[in-house]
Amino acid sequence: MRPRSAVQTVSAILGNLYLEGWLKGAVYAGGSKAFCFPGLHCYSCPSSVLACPVGALQSILAAPGFAPGLMAGERGSLTLLAVLGFLLAIGFLAGRAPCAWLCPFGFLQDLLARLRRRHAPIPEAWGAARFAVLAVFVIALPLALRPFPGAGGDPWFCKAVCPAGTMEAGWPLMAFDGGATLQPGFLFAWKSALAVAILAWSVASRRPFCRVLCPLGALWSLAGRFSLRRMSVSDRCVSCGRCRTVCPVEHEIWRRPRSQDCIRCGQCVPACPAGAISEGWRSTG
Repeated sequence: MRPRSAVQTVSAILGNLYLEGWLKGAVYAGGSKAFCFPGLHCYSCPSSVLACPVGALQSILAAPGFAPGLMAGERGSLTLLAVLGFLLAIGFLAGRAPCAWLCPFGFLQDLLARLRRRHAPIPEAWGAARFAVLAVFVIALPLALRPFPGAGGDPWFCKAVCPAGTMEAGWPLMAFDGGATLQPGFLFAWKSALAVAILAWSVASRRPFCRVLCPLGALWSLAGRFSLRRMSVSDRCVSCGRCRTVCPVEHEIWRRPRSQDCIRCGQCVPACPAGAISEGWRSTG
């Protein structure tokens, strides 16, 4: 097994230690759920022992009285700062490295991509969509869309988009109790169809969800522009394109070594025939 695949496997296991949940069809509610997993990982997965950072952000923003509570310094509302601090600290340190090394859904897309030798390209401009998903489904809708003033909102990314939630929680819970925990209906059908489409796309193209739709990747992209861990390309580069061939997101690092699209997987470093690519820490002196 490749080193990165080994790390990804261990990461997925550590985030899903409550195997008893698959037998009971119940979600773990222990103290470890107060901590976020550094990747797209559904809180409601029967084996999950950690919270989803995207779900946590939405739940806080959608809470009744969030804005007044934040102004008043209430503990529940201030939790938002802790979650954001956790995510931004990772981004400022290593950019999108968790996407390459820790995220279970990224790992799944890597595995699916191995089913084909040639993959359909994804236009670089489509990457802007993930920022729209972050702004609209993670922030704007949970914060603003409420049945009446002061009421709670909904975690709209989890509710209407997230394929990890559908696969890790929606499908297992539906299979376990036939809809007693999770009611079937239009949203479940929509999310199931969307998840199947993303899985099929992940076979046809490399990491499409990461590149086009993932709000967590978008947040780390913004912080990654200033990250301490960086890629560099020297003047020995001959622009052969070998780095793009091995890159999970098909990034042309010789053109933009500090791009927000780079997930810091490091596969391009040994693949470069000229030894022009390196990875290291930015000097703070």
